[in-house]
Amino acid sequence: MPATHSDDESLLTVQEVADWLRTEPRHVYRLASSGALLRVYVGRYVRIPVASVRAYIKANTVEPVSPSLRGARRPGARPRRHLRRAG
Repeated sequence: MPATHSDDESLLTVQEVADWLRTEPRHVYRLASSGALLRVYVGRYVRIPVASVRAYIKANTVEPVSPSLRGARRPGARPRRHLRRAG
């Protein structure tokens, strides 16, 4: 994100948000239409608040999970049933 937009009350253009999220502008429009991002109309132009983009990123950030031990069963898992071969 450009250093000039460090204030949470700043408004960004759709292109600036797309560059920040590394997506296409049409994806930003979809996020705004779905309500995932707030949008502000300045005349006929759409602007997105910086705080809205930060909230979207925070809400959609997934923390990595630690790798499970090989062969360890998850809690509450049932043992596998083995099929008998007809013979």
